Amino acid sequence: PIYYQEASIILKQASDKEFAPVFFGCDGMDGILQVENFDVKLAEGLMLLTPFAADATDDLTVNFVKSYEEAYGETPIQFAAKGLRVSVASISEDKCRKLPAIIKAAMEEANVTPDMSASDICDAMEGVMTQIKVDGLTGSNMSWTEDGEPEKDPKAVQVVDGAYKAME
Repeated sequence: PIYYQEASIILKQASDKEFAPVFFGCDGMDGILQVENFDVKLAEGLMLLTPFAADATDDLTVNFVKSYEEAYGETPIQFAAKGLRVSVASISEDKCRKLPAIIKAAMEEANVTPDMSASDICDAMEGVMTQIKVDGLTGSNMSWTEDGEPEKDPKAVQVVDGAYKAME
């Protein structure tokens, strides 16, 4: 696994040597189309696993992409979606509406209350993590093993006509 900056160099070197394999990578390559001075034609056909596809049609993704594009003027990649997932607002009277779905689901399953100590909250949430399933921006049908490893439905994208396209 490598990140998109290094991958852009590899794709350029492969092209220079007239080496044209089918490239398949991991989520770290998500962002290659935004590398400064990179010829995106070199990434045509590239496939990669990623927890996020901006062209997905579910309401959560559509709304996130629209808001992101309005705010930043570009289409988000998986790193932007993951950034949203971990941006936690304080717990307040808004019933945790900004709290990530994973933490919120675990808190609800564990019957966490405001009067609990931090230690008790952690113990209660740890005990229920293997019992919850969450659909979110970076994965559907997410669950966790006893070792804390996430499991979720895989997603992949392919670069088609200079843009990421969700693979089915």
